[in-house]
Amino acid sequence: MSNNFNKEKFEEVVGKTASSWGVNHQKRRAEQSWKQKSAIIALNVLTLLEEKNWSQARLATELKVSAQHISNIVKGRVNFTLESIAKLEAALGNKLFEINLIDRDREARTFEFVKQWIDKELKHKAVKTKTPVTSISLNSLQQVYSTDKRQVPLKQFNSSEVADYNLRPTG
Repeated sequence: MSNNFNKEKFEEVVGKTASSWGVNHQKRRAEQSWKQKSAIIALNVLTLLEEKNWSQARLATELKVSAQHISNIVKGRVNFTLESIAKLEAALGNKLFEINLIDRDREARTFEFVKQWIDKELKHKAVKTKTPVTSISLNSLQQVYSTDKRQVPLKQFNSSEVADYNLRPTG
């Protein structure tokens, strides 16, 4: 009889309150992605404010928003829109982050280019040390890589050409 009484009391206490931990957990998981990005933007904003010797109040007047909103921005509590990020960038005069275009073909060309550049460097080092290296292609010095709009003859293999090759043609 005491077992039934304890069981009834337990169900009475526990059964009344519905737990919302599952809902809260799902909400936190859904917000995790944008909150991480918001925290990065907040750190960038704080860094730029410090570089410019601006206060949060000055940024608020530049953006024509409340000081409380700027406080939420620098705490990483704001789910930004592209428009609000663009306004922040304009007010601060600096980019906060960059959106990259996905171009799998360019990535493959860059990989091949870097691989050939490394082969050339290995050959150059092998000549200096008089040790033969078997993975060298002599044709790699005469190849011409083309992008969508132009051809880029490669005379020397150095890191600046690797960087230039990754740039998209303009116009």
